[in-house]
Amino acid sequence: MWKGIDVSDNQGAINWAQIPKNVDFAILRSVRRSGKADHQFAANLEGCRKRNIPMSVYKYTYAATPEAARQEAQQVVALLQSYGLTGTMVWWDVEDKDVLRPLGAAKLTECIRAAQEVITAAGYSFGLYVGLYVYNEHWFDFNAFSGTRLWVARYYKGYRTMLFADEPDQSYKPPGDRWLTVWQYTSCGEIAGIKGDVDLNISYEDPAAWTQHVAEFGVIYTVSVADVWTRDQAEAIQQQLAPLGVCGVVHKVQILE
Repeated sequence: MWKGIDVSDNQGAINWAQIPKNVDFAILRSVRRSGKADHQFAANLEGCRKRNIPMSVYKYTYAATPEAARQEAQQVVALLQSYGLTGTMVWWDVEDKDVLRPLGAAKLTECIRAAQEVITAAGYSFGLYVGLYVYNEHWFDFNAFSGTRLWVARYYKGYRTMLFADEPDQSYKPPGDRWLTVWQYTSCGEIAGIKGDVDLNISYEDPAAWTQHVAEFGVIYTVSVADVWTRDQAEAIQQQLAPLGVCGVVHKVQILE
């Protein structure tokens, strides 16, 4: 397992020189609701680079339409491109109870898929962040994102402080009926270099694998055989390829080693 933190300008200025060497990854907030970069993004990115800490980003979404979701995703892509970041994992944070919950599963699924298409088309990886309540209440169609990495928040000690060195009780790990990549186990973490609370996480996969390089997977091509394959089959393949940066309607796929 790998342990890490996720941070934003809510943590203020972080002293990355004091961040422990055993921090295996960091997830940085990308853009704010305004569409502008998180106030500490540049400093946090530089801190990760200097300490060789694998990093990814997250975007808290407020998008209630596919058009708004595409706009949010384009803002994230523009930010990453402006810093020369390639293949970076973008975690799509789906948890807003006021805006997203009332949409219903079908509409919210459509919004998330619109964001995914923009992000993967730009060559970035796409993952989903949800609170356990979102998962349990089936806010959207999780099956529509089969193969997509999942980051779930489940806190089990309330607002009691947990040190970074503390090991979370694995019996509280979120449900495992789909592949769980990251567990955010507290929002009240304490770690050197950060004043106040910080979210602490465990990854069950090496975070270095979150950055996808399509070339590593060989040559990918598609053949249109729509008269043979059903739409459901085509969409299932599309979801499997999305983490590799391949988007669009895919009817048939052959991977050449």
